Amino acid sequence: MPVHGRYTTEKVTYPSHGDTIAAVLFKPTNITNPPGIVLTGPYSFVKEQAPFQYATRLADEGYAALIFDPRTVGESTGQPHRLENPKMKNEDAVAGLDYLEKRGDVDTKRLFLVGICQGGPESLDIASYDKRVVGVASVSGYFRDHETDLYMICAGCVAWSPGVDIGSITMPTPDQAEALYQARLKRAQAAKKKYEETGEVIYEPLVDPTAADPNVGSNAGLPGPLVWSWYGPWTLRNEFDNRYAIMSDVDHFSYTTVPGVAKLQTPALIIHGDNCMNAPAAKRHFESIPTENKKLIWNNEVSHFEHYDKPDAVDHNVGEIASWFAEI
Repeated sequence: MPVHGRYTTEKVTYPSHGDTIAAVLFKPTNITNPPGIVLTGPYSFVKEQAPFQYATRLADEGYAALIFDPRTVGESTGQPHRLENPKMKNEDAVAGLDYLEKRGDVDTKRLFLVGICQGGPESLDIASYDKRVVGVASVSGYFRDHETDLYMICAGCVAWSPGVDIGSITMPTPDQAEALYQARLKRAQAAKKKYEETGEVIYEPLVDPTAADPNVGSNAGLPGPLVWSWYGPWTLRNEFDNRYAIMSDVDHFSYTTVPGVAKLQTPALIIHGDNCMNAPAAKRHFESIPTENKKLIWNNEVSHFEHYDKPDAVDHNVGEIASWFAEI
């Protein structure tokens, strides 16, 4: 990075489908009319987590970087609170592009998307249909297909310990995985029906450090020490609302990034590795992108969650992203 900290921060709001999105814009001080980036974070993220780490560095690289709380989360409005809906997040990111377009101090011909974990494939999906996006990058993606959903559920059953490579862990059997998936979906459908009939929202913890039983699962949305290693410190510092509306699983599991990514013509960068979530899914998504203007960076030295906020990993990723976008 040529400079550090040469940006301003501005707390902003913008509308999205009848609600108000709370956001922060990081704007470089040494560039007039900079290109803009909208950042989307991991599953159930708030803007102060991984998006913040990338936004500060991208602003140092000369981009106006917008981070936001999705509807129903953090400081944004929307009910029921803590609803995990990827389609709504995509709409909120698109509304962020609308906001950057209307500001008058951002280069509207150079608008980009960057996503971390679930936000990565979602950003690829958005770029497949929003032609304002001239470049997109996915970091350590949670690539949304059925296999990866099963991977996520199974990872919660693993008694992982720090230092163990994610790529080497032993998961539950395929039959166990599918049974746990169907049980979660059935639970979510019942909760959604109750909400529609009574207005009552059923919540469970989002994260729990205890590994789930591979035969009966867990009440938590993302159980197990692997996920807790990142979300846990936020929870313990009371900086993260550790719950989710369990009916969210209906919308969450019905969403896939496969068809959108297979239509993507926008220049795309994917950063992943064997120690990130379901590496084969990342390779499948990359291979399905029809544009020739694409790049895959495979880094086996960094684990999935280290891509979120480990300083040297984020520095390296932002350098790759800025370099890629500069060539577009």
